[in-house]
Amino acid sequence: MSNTIKDRINDIGQPLDEVILQVDYQIIEHFSENLYDSPNKAVEELVANGFDAFATHVRVYVPGEQTTDRVLVWDNGQSMDIEGLKRLWWIARSPKTDGDRQIDVDGSTRKVIGKFGIGKLASYAVGRVISHLCRHRDEFYLVCVDYGDIRGSGDRPSASTNHPISAPIVGLKQEDALDLVRGLFDNEPASLLEAFSQESWTLAIVEALKQHDLAIGRLKWVVGNGMPLRPDFVVDINEERVHSRLKKEAVIEWDYGSPEVVEAIRSAWRDHVHRRVPLEFDSEVGLDPSDVGTDTPFVKFPNLGRVWGFIRIFDETLMKYRSVDNGRSHGFFLFVRGRLVNPDDDKLYHPEPSFQTFYRSQIIIYADDLDLDLLADRQHLREGNAVRELAVLQRAIGGAARVTVEAREAAEIVARSAASILPIGSRTFYRDPLGALMMDAEIDEASEFNVANVDVQRRDMGSDRPISEFVLNEGSFVVNSSHPYYEALQSRVGHSRAAHEFLRTLDLFAVSERLLEGHLIDLGIDRAVVEEVVVWREGLFKQLAISYGGKPELIREMSEASYVGGSRFEHALKEVFVDMGFSAQHRGASGQEDVHVLATVGRESFSFVLEAKGSGNRVGNRDAAVGAAASHRDVMDADHAIIVARSFAGFGDGGDDRSAALLKECKSTGGVSIMELAAVEELHGAIMTYSYPLPLLKDIFFSLDTPAEKLSRIESLVAPVEGFDYRALLEEIWRRQGSEAKGELVPYLSVYQQGRWKEDGMNFNDFECRLVALDTLSAGRIRMHKGRRELYLRQSPALILEQIERSLYGEGHDIPEATS
Repeated sequence: MSNTIKDRINDIGQPLDEVILQVDYQIIEHFSENLYDSPNKAVEELVANGFDAFATHVRVYVPGEQTTDRVLVWDNGQSMDIEGLKRLWWIARSPKTDGDRQIDVDGSTRKVIGKFGIGKLASYAVGRVISHLCRHRDEFYLVCVDYGDIRGSGDRPSASTNHPISAPIVGLKQEDALDLVRGLFDNEPASLLEAFSQESWTLAIVEALKQHDLAIGRLKWVVGNGMPLRPDFVVDINEERVHSRLKKEAVIEWDYGSPEVVEAIRSAWRDHVHRRVPLEFDSEVGLDPSDVGTDTPFVKFPNLGRVWGFIRIFDETLMKYRSVDNGRSHGFFLFVRGRLVNPDDDKLYHPEPSFQTFYRSQIIIYADDLDLDLLADRQHLREGNAVRELAVLQRAIGGAARVTVEAREAAEIVARSAASILPIGSRTFYRDPLGALMMDAEIDEASEFNVANVDVQRRDMGSDRPISEFVLNEGSFVVNSSHPYYEALQSRVGHSRAAHEFLRTLDLFAVSERLLEGHLIDLGIDRAVVEEVVVWREGLFKQLAISYGGKPELIREMSEASYVGGSRFEHALKEVFVDMGFSAQHRGASGQEDVHVLATVGRESFSFVLEAKGSGNRVGNRDAAVGAAASHRDVMDADHAIIVARSFAGFGDGGDDRSAALLKECKSTGGVSIMELAAVEELHGAIMTYSYPLPLLKDIFFSLDTPAEKLSRIESLVAPVEGFDYRALLEEIWRRQGSEAKGELVPYLSVYQQGRWKEDGMNFNDFECRLVALDTLSAGRIRMHKGRRELYLRQSPALILEQIERSLYGEGHDIPEATS
């Protein structure tokens, strides 16, 4: 018996015509093995062909009880005649791209989801031979394509435009077609005759399988969550109905008309556009094809179009349901024309979330207008305004979900309130201090107050109020959640479950402040002295909040805006560079540079343009747009152009970073460099600490470095005394002041050229930067004239060293040995 249909096609039916294949085998390998490297996705593509043929029922059979050595996908959609089979094998040219890409049959409309004409090539990820058996009216047609014939072998060239190959189209009698179908199964399905008797159908048969162990559970997840299953389209796999495997038993479910969602989107949109571009919030009956009688709320963006969906929140992590068979139920699910775009990417364009809350959220986005932005694999999107708006939407609804999850977690933790672990049994540490506070209160409701059942609450009382208060008439301690110290700690620890537990201990710490106050009163200390102690400690907490508060607001905004991109990111970059001492102007219109930056420092003035590339992903060579950056630089007559992004692709992947394509293009273009956000942040911190003159920074900006090299150079500015024997340097300058300089300023260029610093490999620019830092650390004890490259010590090296080390390490700290 022959192994495949191809081996016996001439015995099955009468040749009627042929399909002509003009495609390089390398294209098939690329699309099937790279674009559709998963056999599950390849099977899904064949199911999608049934959907686009207006099928209402697709039956899939993979190796199992019914068949062991082939994959069958049988749909009851509009089938193909001879001309249809010829069009089927157009490569990268699809009949589905005509018109408005929708099908109208008997008054029903369906948006097609295929458009590239390459879906049939996905079958090569499953097997070597694919056949299509069609029933078109009362005619039966069969065509079989062997990818091995396309590849060629021996003296036979592979298929191409110069060497087309053909595959016969044969006609079959009905009884022969039925015999062929029955012969495909080891155990005939109960529904075979029902499926065969349909007036129109197509049976795709994949043989010579590359692997027989398709994971049925995973395939059901991919098809169940990836295809637009609804009343007019169902799928069976091995005779079992496929359903969405997304867990739906949520404790909270919103749609895009829920007040929490609407407000979150509006707020994020205002931050994104910086101008009045309104969003449209409305609803429409029939927008949801799976529930056509429901009035479905949506939001309409300028480029992203109409978006609708659901946000579900769960009380337990959805990770417990994740497995090879079940796939995922958490994170973002983006559907375009009913088909899931991101089966394996739970974050999509959302920045790194708080995973304790992320794993308890399920965010479903239907955005049919993104169909125009889908790339060929239908799992990636073309960067543009629509994708930027999608990132804004994700940030908004993801944030709304996070706030709600955190509120539920906080309520759960408050249920195990700090009050439950107060030392209520201790007279010394709890009852006596609390009694003193009660006696000191302005109102007397002690008889109604239960000392053993005191409540601990959190409340926004304002940044000018104490970290906690004792409220007798409420029977509670109130922790001030808007106190600067509380907010500083919360911004550092984040919003995870562990962070909530930490903040519960902070509640105890805040309550202890009031117990200390009660203890001082109980000791009989004068009330004015007690108040002085309380005020002093409040001042201490607020000073600690200032020193512990984390990144400056400008840096936080720059980081957050970099995920969104556009005008917001450009404005944030501009403000950071202004804070560093530059003059900067935001432009950002189409065809213009994003930000024009000037260092107005007399004869040493210089200028450059910043090109802001906002994205949650690594920016690649194409999106960096080196040529456009150079063009904007020339239009502004600037000295240089800098492309700024969170991170760039091609670096840190184990290869030679200096050979990265982006770096090569910058080098060949000239006058363009790259800079990651971490480097901008470090440089801002260095300037704020050491007041480096802007001309010294020119080389930092203009040099063409890898991201790692750039960051390393800037880190030497952040820690200028590391690896720098500044003590020996001060001694050398002091020696020259007393000899050849004779009281005049010492030329530090000659100190560099004749000293150990040049011999150790330190370049002069870095040497000069470190001198500037020493000038700052010495608090005026070094006089530096940078224009003439001269300096002068105004005290002995020993006294200057003491001041530098006080600046570095503080009073009373051990001073480390000199580094070399």
